[in-house]
Amino acid sequence: MRPPLETNFAELIQNYQSQLEANPDQIETRLKLAKTYLKIETFNLAIENYQQLIAIAPDRAEGYYGLGLGYMGREKYEDAIAAYKQALKRAPDWAHIHAALGSAYAWLYRYDEAAEAYRSAQDLQPDDPMIHHQLGVVYAKQGKKTEAIAHQRQAIAIQPKFAQAHYRLGLLYAGQNQWDDAISAYRTAIEHDAEIIEALYNLAQAYLRNGNTQAAQIQMQEFQKRKVEVDQINKLRGAFQANANQSERGEILVNIGRLYLKQGSYEKAVWEYQKAIGLNPKQVEAYNGIGMAYTMLKKYDEAIAAQRKALQLRPDLAEAQAGLGLIFFLRGEEDLALKHYRQAIANKPTLLEPHLKIGLILLSQNRYVEATEAYQSALEIEPQHADAHHNLGLCYAYQGKVKDALSAYQRAIELRADFAETHYLVGELHAEKGTFEAAESAYLQAIQQDANFHKAYHALAQLYGKQGVRLEDAMKYAQKAVALNSDSARYYNTLALIAFRMKNYPEAEVAIGKAIALQPQNPRYQEGLKQIQKQMKK
Repeated sequence: MRPPLETNFAELIQNYQSQLEANPDQIETRLKLAKTYLKIETFNLAIENYQQLIAIAPDRAEGYYGLGLGYMGREKYEDAIAAYKQALKRAPDWAHIHAALGSAYAWLYRYDEAAEAYRSAQDLQPDDPMIHHQLGVVYAKQGKKTEAIAHQRQAIAIQPKFAQAHYRLGLLYAGQNQWDDAISAYRTAIEHDAEIIEALYNLAQAYLRNGNTQAAQIQMQEFQKRKVEVDQINKLRGAFQANANQSERGEILVNIGRLYLKQGSYEKAVWEYQKAIGLNPKQVEAYNGIGMAYTMLKKYDEAIAAQRKALQLRPDLAEAQAGLGLIFFLRGEEDLALKHYRQAIANKPTLLEPHLKIGLILLSQNRYVEATEAYQSALEIEPQHADAHHNLGLCYAYQGKVKDALSAYQRAIELRADFAETHYLVGELHAEKGTFEAAESAYLQAIQQDANFHKAYHALAQLYGKQGVRLEDAMKYAQKAVALNSDSARYYNTLALIAFRMKNYPEAEVAIGKAIALQPQNPRYQEGLKQIQKQMKK
């Protein structure tokens, strides 16, 4: 089990080391320090501290158990076995030592001894899902499929979201050609842990064997996509294990954290960044990364603390200033957000995100000239940024600069043709200019890109309605807009107007009634109802 996200390994290590400098023979403090080194995978220092603990307290099983775990981390399995056996002499009823011994035997392919060790662990702690899972894996290696299935099921019964147990159960079912059961097990494994990409591959194979080639192709594509991401992380983990330099190991963990951050695995990113800080307390990029991960987790106070720690270590770090800007932006504290984003730009003018966010804030504050400048600066850095062109078009439109707005929108469409909102805004500008065909074309393009874009349907209904042409099409579009957004009084009013023009007064009355129900105090709707009812009396 991982420690809480807020764990600061660097502070813990410093605290324990300070205590041990005053008195090196503090057993519990030495034990806590060694455990901390295990958690951040600094196995050499963990081994060193467990050895010192054994020298101080040779009768404590924890020293030998931890020493074995350290050796396992270094892949010294024979040394681990020897340490675990020493631990069992001192604590023969400690189930996890038996299980750890079983793991060491399993790594050496000594499955009979591994199974015996796991059975001893199970006898001592029958309600531990991991022990059942590991025993099931060993039984599978021995070809004892019935026993293997029974133990994986027992692990799941104790811990229903145990992803690895579901995955192993899927493999066992597949080995018996029980493809429906295998598919179910693999899908459950993926549901509980998306990083078990082997489950995606085997799920694809199971679908193929079951005759569902389309599902097999979908899962194989997802596997190939995820494999690229996981391979990057595994490559870095291999480099981490092979590197003895503590500072360089910290940098590798930062890179792993950065990949998790990019993938949206924010808690895993925090964990890797924390380990990096444990290895190097001055790892400024790790604090910045933690700040970003906490921001995405909406843990804003922790995010602020992390970014401020990064700035304490490196006052000119633009990324940390931008990180603070994002926190305050998300919290709706726009003045503070602007302050930090502008400081980020002062430190690093080519950092794109602050320019974009400043533009967004100023646009929301109706400060269109300043927002225009922000987006122009962003486009100097990244000329191909479709969103920047889109928002620049908005700025121009609000200033009445129709030609410039259309030019900006057109560039956004060239870069991202599937952005329905941009097509719609082009249509709005043409509608205001009275260029009917251009407006119609733009609105239809918006619908082509997004069949559920209700604003474009409503705009077409209004366009035809105002022109008094193609009223049947206008009615169709108005009905579609209402179907997609039944909470818009404006849409119902447009529907009523078109029905009125088509002399379909009953439908007009129903539509205006719904508009009034949504906005009872709107005088235009009340007047519209009077006009409709007047015509109905004739």
